Amino acid sequence: MIAAYRKQHLYDAFGQTESDWIEPGPLGEPETFVVDGLRFGMMTCYDLRFPEAARTLVDAGTDIILVPAEWVRGPLKEHHWETLITARAIENTVYIAAADHAPPIGVGRSMIVDPQGVPIASLGTAAGDLAIGWASHEQITGVRRVNPALDLRRYRVAPRD
Repeated sequence: MIAAYRKQHLYDAFGQTESDWIEPGPLGEPETFVVDGLRFGMMTCYDLRFPEAARTLVDAGTDIILVPAEWVRGPLKEHHWETLITARAIENTVYIAAADHAPPIGVGRSMIVDPQGVPIASLGTAAGDLAIGWASHEQITGVRRVNPALDLRRYRVAPRD
């Protein structure tokens, strides 16, 4: 095993109470790993709704955030899924590779989004499909040169007690 991740935010929303049967993972330094010179970080499912979770990964040097999910179906949930993936990519100028269960379990619509928020690979709702996308440091560097938001920010993320 090269890295491990425990879900930070429990799904106590939209009428669900995940905290009835699971505990959140401990807060601490993010675990990352490197493949072919790119640093990967991890979050799951509901963590996607918390921008500071992604920012913590970016502060640890992450180039690509992996998001395995079981995004529960419901009104506007497909829209939330796609919007939040795109927002996390844009605001952090990183790639997001997010995979969800196909219906009827999840909303499907797995995707890889580049640092500008552009989907470079995506799926619909059919099970068994495969999406492949390419990531590069050059793309991240180019986007950050045009949009240096990470360098210009005036706030840092700190865990709550």
